[in-house]
Amino acid sequence: MANFFAEPFRIFFPVGILIGMAGVALWPAYYFDRTAAYPSISHARLMIEGFMASFIIGFLGTAGPRITSTSPLSPKEVVVLLTLDLLAAGLRFGESHRAGDALFVGCLAFFLFVIGKRFFRRKDSPLPNFALVALGLLNGLAGAILVALFEDKIYSAAYRIGVAFLEQGFVLFPIVGVAPFFLRRLLGVPPPKNLPESPRLPPGWIPRAGFAIGIGLIIVATLPWHGRGFLADCLRFGIAAIVIGIGVETIWPQYRVGALHIWFISGFSFVALTVAIRVVFGHSGRMDLTQKPLPFFIVTGALIFLAMLSRYIADLAPKARTIHLVAAAACWLLAALIWAVRVIPKVVIVEPEESG
Repeated sequence: MANFFAEPFRIFFPVGILIGMAGVALWPAYYFDRTAAYPSISHARLMIEGFMASFIIGFLGTAGPRITSTSPLSPKEVVVLLTLDLLAAGLRFGESHRAGDALFVGCLAFFLFVIGKRFFRRKDSPLPNFALVALGLLNGLAGAILVALFEDKIYSAAYRIGVAFLEQGFVLFPIVGVAPFFLRRLLGVPPPKNLPESPRLPPGWIPRAGFAIGIGLIIVATLPWHGRGFLADCLRFGIAAIVIGIGVETIWPQYRVGALHIWFISGFSFVALTVAIRVVFGHSGRMDLTQKPLPFFIVTGALIFLAMLSRYIADLAPKARTIHLVAAAACWLLAALIWAVRVIPKVVIVEPEESG
């Protein structure tokens, strides 16, 4: 049981996929008259503050202490995070959005405290690109505060800014900040040699971190595109989908909501599931499985692509909107179920010497 707290991905990944499935299931439930409330806000918050946040907390809560060579999260810290995460998600089903956002603010603020404490006590420094991870967490915190404060003014500039921070920056910046480091792990490429291990920030760390924050999306150009690997290619595909979604939103702003689902469905959610496979398999002693194509994840990826396509078409074909929304939800739910059946059972497997 101690490993479940020291490696919180073992708790938060299963919780995250369940919240995500519940959040997507709201759409077919609504169209089949199983719920009265239109689920647009509940769905969005469950997918960001529940599904994605759980994967972010699980990954960073496990990797952060290792990267900084500090103590793992304590059982009390994990229990507090999990309680706030679940309570915030639960309030969505009762349409108590302001209370849910307030609890999520508390959850994210506590997680920043937990991770920040370890950063300041570090025995080693993370790569400069990890400054984008901090920027993403701060985006999430600021966004959740704004939407909570202006929950009753959803057309105000403050609310829309909060939504952008929460639904885009909160997930986007951690992805582009972690991706170069993670792709090297997937491809077996050694880390850069120019930053020595040190509890002090090495010379040049601050300007390089500032540069990483300043260029934002351009950080994608630092990815190690050489080398092949199934999961590495999946990660590249997910990042490419995010870039495509940004391009579609820019070219056709009248279909902005559909473009954001390109970001989220085939970008954010696919990247999260890809990274989670590497983390779970690596920590359960099955790194061998990550070195070859995984048939179940090929099917998962195809279903996620179909979900994204159907969701985008829903905005282009108003007369068939309902059937496309239900089809998109069904495809994503099936993809999540396949992924969960093949991946989640391995979170309980603990190897004496883990390779992840």
